[in-house]
Amino acid sequence: MAIFSIIAATSWGAAYAATTVGAAVIAVGQAVTWSLASSLLMRSNTSRQTVQATIQQTDQPRIRAYGRNLLGGVKAFYESHDDTLYQIVVAHHGPIDAAVNVWWDGTPHSLAAAEDNHLYLRRYQTFEWRDGSGAGGDYSSIFNNFSALWTADHALEGQATFLTKFGDPSDKDFPKVFPKGAQTVVQMEVRASQVADLTGAMVYSENPGLILRDFFTHVDGWALPASRLDDDSFGTFSAICAFSIALANGGEEPRYSLCGYYTLEEPLKNVSARFLAVCDGQPYMTPEGKLGICGGVWSEPDVTITAEDILAIQMQDGIDPMTAYNVLQGSFVSPAHAYQSIDVAELRDEDALVTEEQRADRLDLEACPSGTQLQRLMRIKMAQDRCDWKGTITTNLVGLKARFPKGDGAHTIRINAPDLGIDRTFKVTSHSFDLVSATCSIGVETLDASAYAWDPATDERALPLTYAAIGTPSHTQPAPQNPVLTQARVRVSGDTQAVKLNVSVDDPGKDSLTFQAQIAVGYWEDPEADATWVDMSAGQISAVSGVLEDGQTYTVRIRWEGRSDWVIAGSVQVSANPDEPDPPSEFSALATGSAVALDWRNASDDFYRTQIWRGASSDFASAVFVANVAGVAGQVSDFTDEPGIGTWSYFAVTINGSAVPSDPAGPQTITIS
Repeated sequence: MAIFSIIAATSWGAAYAATTVGAAVIAVGQAVTWSLASSLLMRSNTSRQTVQATIQQTDQPRIRAYGRNLLGGVKAFYESHDDTLYQIVVAHHGPIDAAVNVWWDGTPHSLAAAEDNHLYLRRYQTFEWRDGSGAGGDYSSIFNNFSALWTADHALEGQATFLTKFGDPSDKDFPKVFPKGAQTVVQMEVRASQVADLTGAMVYSENPGLILRDFFTHVDGWALPASRLDDDSFGTFSAICAFSIALANGGEEPRYSLCGYYTLEEPLKNVSARFLAVCDGQPYMTPEGKLGICGGVWSEPDVTITAEDILAIQMQDGIDPMTAYNVLQGSFVSPAHAYQSIDVAELRDEDALVTEEQRADRLDLEACPSGTQLQRLMRIKMAQDRCDWKGTITTNLVGLKARFPKGDGAHTIRINAPDLGIDRTFKVTSHSFDLVSATCSIGVETLDASAYAWDPATDERALPLTYAAIGTPSHTQPAPQNPVLTQARVRVSGDTQAVKLNVSVDDPGKDSLTFQAQIAVGYWEDPEADATWVDMSAGQISAVSGVLEDGQTYTVRIRWEGRSDWVIAGSVQVSANPDEPDPPSEFSALATGSAVALDWRNASDDFYRTQIWRGASSDFASAVFVANVAGVAGQVSDFTDEPGIGTWSYFAVTINGSAVPSDPAGPQTITIS
């Protein structure tokens, strides 16, 4: 009678059995997940397309996710300032573990190297994010530019958000920078909610056992007290999920992973069913009245029901060959395929198809991130749905031994009744008992280890190429090749010269391309730098600037207009006259008391100024600049210096209009005492 005492004494036998939340969780396992049969519950009531889109309406349900997800969200702010459009999007309710990539019009850009949660993608595209651990509305650029609209009251506390800044390129550049115009799509790829591991530490995990435990206890899930969960069963099930499964290509993956989302408005039973389906999970109540979980792998039965214990039996064929499906199709949502729904090879009952017409069913698991995982789940589902027998047996109270699973895999029992022609393993699909009549009613269906057997060499079917393997076809014209920068001197008036800068590139052999070049003051390495770029006058494969400031450094960028990105052609310090002038001649020095009188004849060509240098030695490299002296080309000039007591060496240097120096004349050495 010990087992009866346990049942009578437990909270499950009384108060907990009446708890709506606890009963609903178990009902999910009994009615839905045990058979993986309810395809209607495998999809969220908010479509993945909606979750990945940026929604204008503010009444959209909040999203909470586990594992890897690609998220759009709800616009919380949408305003422009100084030719820049600012947009804040609420992507996730609650903190996320990390932001991985920003997807801009379907192309991922890594956030791994971004500083201060800020990615400067290009001149007109900027992305920032908040992980939801604090205020999701805390963006300094919004506070600074929209202080009247956005204040500290707009905290968005505990919301993971992202901010996009859309610049305003020229009309020529706009179609290239924003090819979709107002329909530009920006999404954030995340590693979503952290969960507690078996030690209680908060970690990122895609393990369904840990995720389901979090969902059952989280305030935005079932909100069950953690003390009501059976830690041992969740630990065992998490290990089942984490077990490495060999892949046909020689790699490995966890037996079960979960990457999915739910809205805070969804019925919790639907979310539970969707999450349990990716791991063949089955919740159950332990003898102590706690919530446990089992399933995922084959488990040899430890309970045998014999003919002596069976009071009645109702058994029927597991399938109707006239209506049951014989082809199972399926899809999963793959992070490796740009988070799109991907079909896998269908599973066919070839023996049945010999005599039956083809009838198909589907297993579409949005929270399943792996195609091989889906194929294994399809194998389990087909074995369960196309079982040989199913029915109900009524037993004496010995049948209570079948109520609680071992917890190391599928809940199975053996029925050994040779007189009835039965001696095989069954999966328990339901269980009830009546102490008054001293009977148990057990729902069963045949199941054997083959449902969980898996040989990657023979069972795994090839998947479509991944997003990375396919790549993104590039229709962009290669940038102009082999740019050459040359300076061209132009005479402004008389002897005054100026300089222009030419750039030329290889002929691409395409008359349809239009060459474009721009120039900016300064040295720039980034062709999208926020410089003042000025158009150069362009021909088919060359371009020329206007008159430039002599001695200034300029950078040139080039492209095929509308067909290629800007690239830097080079940077150069321009010089209107690069020719080295002659040094001064007839250079002499004379001490007159405390002063030194210098005179010389200026160079006759390329003369602009004469520089006087003075040193304590005859080495020009150690001399210091004293003065620039104006004069007339070819004429005599003079200069007086008062250097102080000592022996001094003087040098004279001609510079042309571009400040190009000559060799020094001198030294002339003078002693002042």
